[in-house]
Parts: sequence; C-alpha cells; structure tokens
Amino acid sequence: MNMLHRTTTPASPFIGHPGAENASPSIGHNNPPDRLGFAVEAMDELRAYLKATPVITSAAEAKTGAAVNERTLIALNEARAERETKTRPFRDRLNAIFDVYALVKDKGTLETARGELRKRLTKYASEIEAKRIAEVERLRKEAEEAERLAREAEAAEREAIDDAEQGVESDVGGAIAQADQAFTEFRLADKQAAIAAKNVPLRFSSVTGGRSTGMRTVEVLAIEDIAKAIKVMGLTEKITAAVLSSARDYRKEYDELPAGIIATFERSL
Repeated sequence: MNMLHRTTTPASPFIGHPGAENASPSIGHNNPPDRLGFAVEAMDELRAYLKATPVITSAAEAKTGAAVNERTLIALNEARAERETKTRPFRDRLNAIFDVYALVKDKGTLETARGELRKRLTKYASEIEAKRIAEVERLRKEAEEAERLAREAEAAEREAIDDAEQGVESDVGGAIAQADQAFTEFRLADKQAAIAAKNVPLRFSSVTGGRSTGMRTVEVLAIEDIAKAIKVMGLTEKITAAVLSSARDYRKEYDELPAGIIATFERSL
C-alpha cells in the first residue's frame, strides 16, 4: 500500500507567524529548519520591538520583551549550531593541514629556533657596532685636535704675513707650508671619522643573491610612571580592560583582589 507522507514547512517562531508563542526552530518539523532565516526574522523582530519600546513601562511590554528575548536566543543558538555544522569540516581539514606544517606555524619550533639565532646574531652585531662607535669617537677626537692645530697654524701663518708686511723678519714660507700641512691632516682625519661613522652598522651579505641584512632601529615603549600616563590619557576602555584582567590574574594567584579593585554584583537576564 502506498502511503502519502505530508511534509510541512517549518513554522516561524516569530511575531506575525503561526505558532509564534510556542514554536521552536528545531522541533516538530520534517523539513530541515531554515535557521539562518529564523535568525534574520529574529533580528527584524528584535529591532521592531526595540524601536517600539524604548523603555519598558508595563507588565505587558515586559512579557512581550521576554518572549522576544527567548525567541531571539533560540534563533541565535540554532543559527550558531548550523554554522558550526557547516564550518567544522573545513576547520578540521584546515587544522589537519596546520598539523602537517606544525614545524612552520607561528611561534612554532622553527620560528622559535630562528628567534634564538637572531638573538645571538643581534648580540654579536651589537658588540661589533659598539666597538665601531668607540672607534668613531676616537677618530672624531683626533679630527677635533687636528682642526685645533690647523687653526693655530693658520693663525701663525697670518701673524707671519703681518710681521713681514711690517718689516719684521719672519718665515712666511714655512708658516704657510705648516698651515697647509696642518689643514691637510685635519681634512684627512675628518674624512676618516666620517667614513667610520658611515660604516658603523654591521650588515650580513646575502648567500642567495638577495639584499644584505642588518639590524633595524625599532621603537620600544616602556612605562615610566603609570599614574602620570593615566592622568594624561584618562582611564580608557583598553586600560580598564587590561587592569581588570590583571586583577583577575592576581586574584587567582593570591585569592584576593589587589588594593584599589573592588567587586560588585549585578543581576541581569
């Protein structure tokens, strides 16, 4: 005997649809419920209620609001469950790929080991650059001394020329030669200091034909006076969240909240 089977369209549990007061998106239907559709309807119903009821002032409005809240929660959970069902296979496949490439994942074994190598290279480069900076300082002092001697020789040269013009016997040629030599030595010392300063950064040439690598200067912020900083910036939402998170960690460690942090209790649906 052939039996006719009736299938029914799932009733929406939202206002304006049959069964709005008691229906559930996942119960009592032969067809798979349209959970995303229910979520869209829930959003429409919720928006309409919030717009029509900016403040709940009566038991009837509260009852309706509670019903909207219940239906919204059902739609929300059902849609999330459906999303989980559809996305889990992809996430499982993705996680399987990540497992294969665990060696190269973020903060994985290879990156951690490379981080240790970078620390050692940084330490070596910092020591070399410190020595080069010290050499630059030495050469600059030599250049400053050479400049001082050059200026003295230049003054002696002018004095010798003035004496000669006044008829006083003086070795003008020797003074000029000495001044020229002193300035030559100064220019050489200054150039050496400039070259040394330019060569302070240590660079490692590429073994693959790429660009050479060297240390970079990056900004590192540090808290010098947290009270002053908060006084200027104010107790922002991010600062508040960070402080409260740290307070919870403190309570886990010491079984009490730190001084300055209090706990209050609120009731809500």
